[in-house]
Amino acid sequence: MVLDVIVVGAGISGLTCAITLAKYSHVRVAVFERQAVMEKAGNGIQVPCNAAHTMRCLGLLDKLLAKTNGPAKAFLNLKFDNGEVLLHKDLTRCEELYGAPWLLIHRADYMTILLDEARRVGVRVQLDRGVDSVDLNTPLVKLRNGHLHRADIIVGCDGIHSTIRSIMHPSKQPIATGEYAYRTLFRRSQLSSPSFQHLLSTSGTSRCWMGPLANAVFYPLQDGTLFNLVIAIADQQFNNTCDETTLLSSVKSWLSGWDPTLLKLLEIADHLVRFPLYQVDELPFWSQGCVTLMGDAAHAMLPHLAQGAATGVEDGFILGTLLGRFSAEHASVPTPRPLLQKQLRTVLRAYERLQHGRTAHIVSGSRLTGMLNHLPLGPDQMARDAEFALCNPERTVSAMPWIDAKTNKELLGRKADEVAEGQFSRLLIEGKLDVRGFKL
Repeated sequence: MVLDVIVVGAGISGLTCAITLAKYSHVRVAVFERQAVMEKAGNGIQVPCNAAHTMRCLGLLDKLLAKTNGPAKAFLNLKFDNGEVLLHKDLTRCEELYGAPWLLIHRADYMTILLDEARRVGVRVQLDRGVDSVDLNTPLVKLRNGHLHRADIIVGCDGIHSTIRSIMHPSKQPIATGEYAYRTLFRRSQLSSPSFQHLLSTSGTSRCWMGPLANAVFYPLQDGTLFNLVIAIADQQFNNTCDETTLLSSVKSWLSGWDPTLLKLLEIADHLVRFPLYQVDELPFWSQGCVTLMGDAAHAMLPHLAQGAATGVEDGFILGTLLGRFSAEHASVPTPRPLLQKQLRTVLRAYERLQHGRTAHIVSGSRLTGMLNHLPLGPDQMARDAEFALCNPERTVSAMPWIDAKTNKELLGRKADEVAEGQFSRLLIEGKLDVRGFKL
């Protein structure tokens, strides 16, 4: 038996899933991507330990590290007005505490590594193949060019504006949060002023200024030759009235009174690009028939815990492992199609049990972290800063996900390979995948 899988979307989660599947000899996997050309643009992305561990499982961590200046060293939470350090998270201990490093990488480098690996292991990545609709029962996808493609499993990794989610859950559409992210990149040569010397002398360090209704994150990319800046602003009135032609001056004016270092960065910026941040209400289920969702299509989240792409990586590896192990177990067993579909639905439910509750918790934690980052000046902000000052990565007990030791262990210490293998073993032990005694 050969298992045919269609992955819709060649993003980080989709390619991770496809690569994982392709490592099993009895799986054929095709990826349909709506873009005609994979974009090389983009900004920075953080790769937390749980995603880095998964990349290590796929043999790709060293390739990612080669595109960085090694593992990240620190994350600094700063006072918005003067840059005073409120919290120093020592990321050099990530391998020790959570079993994998934390990385800072350019999204284009990340995507290139995944795409090259997918093609190397035999994944058919087909560009300019936007999906128009999906039949959840067959299952079958109809492309925008009119072509129909059947598969045993269809995986919807088509992002926040997912076509497949809109068919499975018509009422669950993206909701604008009112928050916008404003991004830009700097070349190292732009930071030659003495004002920026402290930014260059601490390689591998992320800085996050936190203030009323906003936070700004700055970190190095590509061995310190580029630097990423993203400013999240939750002032809906400003975001709704801001003129696209004057973004740079408008944002700088809005941030009046913030740390001079941040304002000087905006003075030398070439431009800003902005995009709205969305959320989707929790889905009651991810799978229908032999069609399932993952990544932003399943659990879009705000970026404040750096877990959006990371949980998508987990999704892709776990589902890929479960389906791959299923194909290996059934390689030499003639399986009637009704039984095959029944057992594939069992596998999809097992995947969802592992990831649905976990990601719902992270979605909530990301939203809370954004609110805490954007507190107005006052008692709540002072209480937050006081907790930051006492933070211990191994012992802190806090309602704040960013510093709670147990939450960090659960988030960053997740071993997707162990989780997936354990779940598949349980399915076998419980007889959920046993073909004996089946009657048509």
